[in-house]
Amino acid sequence: MAKSRVKYRAIEGNSRGYILLLGALLLVAGMGLLAAHHMETVGHIVTGMNNQVVWGLPHVFAVFLIVAASGALNVASISSVFQRKTYKPLSRLSGIVAIALLAGGLMVLVLDLGRPDRLLVTVTHINLKSIFTWNILLYSGFFAVVAVYLWMMMERKMNQYSRQAGITAFIWRLILTTGTGSIFGFLVARQGFDAAIYAPMFIIMSFSFGLALFLIVLITAYEFTGRELGYKVLDTLSNLLGVFIAAVLFFVLIYHLTNLYATEHHGWEGFILAGMHGGGVYATIFWLFQILLGSLLPMAMIFSGRVKQNPKMVLIAAG
Repeated sequence: MAKSRVKYRAIEGNSRGYILLLGALLLVAGMGLLAAHHMETVGHIVTGMNNQVVWGLPHVFAVFLIVAASGALNVASISSVFQRKTYKPLSRLSGIVAIALLAGGLMVLVLDLGRPDRLLVTVTHINLKSIFTWNILLYSGFFAVVAVYLWMMMERKMNQYSRQAGITAFIWRLILTTGTGSIFGFLVARQGFDAAIYAPMFIIMSFSFGLALFLIVLITAYEFTGRELGYKVLDTLSNLLGVFIAAVLFFVLIYHLTNLYATEHHGWEGFILAGMHGGGVYATIFWLFQILLGSLLPMAMIFSGRVKQNPKMVLIAAG
């Protein structure tokens, strides 16, 4: 039997759905620019940064996007590294989403430096003892590795090397996420962050966040451009997402139980879990958004079978 060849077709870009999708993305980008201008004008106090909260909302988005960028390569890794050919047609999109997420995260991260010209200071004053410097090298390398990986997948002559490039990208993204988690794990001056579990927890978070965002991009793009999406692949990826969400919840549980065991961390845990010492809004965010809406609800939707062969329900669970 002749081996079937995957045919890729470019999106024409003239449908109503495509224009609506593009308009929605431009609207979000415009809102982001306005928010950045407001923060630069008023100050970082509007982001929630204070003496108790070491980083504000932009840093939350930046770390989320950077971690998700690593996980967005899940589908490409499944195809190339683990030789699951079913996912090969989605591998290119996986790599492009990964690069886009990392670029977005780093753009938001630059806002934390203050004035735009402060970026030059980070480039000209490199401290090799700093975990931040290590991560700059990891982020730059990620762009290069994934770009080469995409080239190997898109250039037919180089397809034979795509598995080697995929393995390199897989290892690199694990190191990258470990480095990002270590930023918090090495922060000994803050008791809430000083924990070795941050590195592996960030790795499993990257799998969860990245796959969720990939599914959102995949389903939205297919729906708005009128393309068919196979239910078998979608069901498998949604079940995998449920496993990743459960793993993240497990790591979060272990992290907080470990902290609660040590008396020195009771103040921090009271701030996050019970809203003590002025942490009311953060306790609400933790229990309502991370635990209930971000973990228990999507797990219930996925494992109850409500998302099976239903892209819209998968979209809700991933969101």
